[in-house]
Amino acid sequence: MSGRTRGPADGGNVVYHNDIMYALMRERARDMRAEGDAARAGRAARRAREYWADRMPVPGRIRRPRAAAPRRGGTAPAR
Repeated sequence: MSGRTRGPADGGNVVYHNDIMYALMRERARDMRAEGDAARAGRAARRAREYWADRMPVPGRIRRPRAAAPRRGGTAPAR
């Protein structure tokens, strides 16, 4: 019985060592791909934040148009 183990109910279902290892490696590869995807998404988000931080005006330093200067003579414009 070397290289194989019985199934959960010992009903004759034989699970070989290579099947177990294949399942473990597939699971590990899936986890590593998920970690890689998360790392890439994090890098992209960080780069986007840096990009927009460089291009957005600093809060409180926004240039607004100045109010119109009062007219000479102090009267309202004619209509």
